[in-house]
Amino acid sequence: MLKKIAVILVLALVQISANAQQTYHLDIKKSKILWNNRKTMGGHYGYILFNSGTLNYSAGNEPQNGVFSVDMNSMRSTDHEDTAKNQKVDKELRTAGYFAMDQYPAATMNVKQIKHIGKSTTYEVFGDLTIKGITNPIEFTSTIVRKGDAITATAQLEIDRLKWHINMQQNPKSWDPFAALQDHIISDKIAVTLNLVFVK
Repeated sequence: MLKKIAVILVLALVQISANAQQTYHLDIKKSKILWNNRKTMGGHYGYILFNSGTLNYSAGNEPQNGVFSVDMNSMRSTDHEDTAKNQKVDKELRTAGYFAMDQYPAATMNVKQIKHIGKSTTYEVFGDLTIKGITNPIEFTSTIVRKGDAITATAQLEIDRLKWHINMQQNPKSWDPFAALQDHIISDKIAVTLNLVFVK
């Protein structure tokens, strides 16, 4: 009899634990990252897609944390009307001076904490962003809205490309004046817009 009660209690605890935290999965077909490097002369912009992503909710119906994998090989520029010109930019983005995609095909975002701002749908998001194998802390504000079994999250932020070694001057022993000029006309800040959709 005691064994039966113990089994029932264990099952009840498992059920409570399952209900305590809910995991939502990123809809990678509906989710996208928009980027804009904002050159002082002209400029390139485009999008990146995801490999996967999860967002965890607490028993109190608050977002807590999550993990995301970004498909760097999906990065595309869209600022030219000419497809060939966009493809030329895309090829350059794959190089070591930019994102070294052959060596680092994925970037990751480990969301460690999400804090509610008042009673609004606005949250402060804290985590670690890894690009080219380099990890730096990142924080930004996001609007997160849950309706039924679906969640939408949007955010606008900036990242400092130099923190992730996204620069043209790759060899400090051999200074390249052309690469230095390229770095000079590109803003250190990359503007990023997140448009995310989650489902159970």
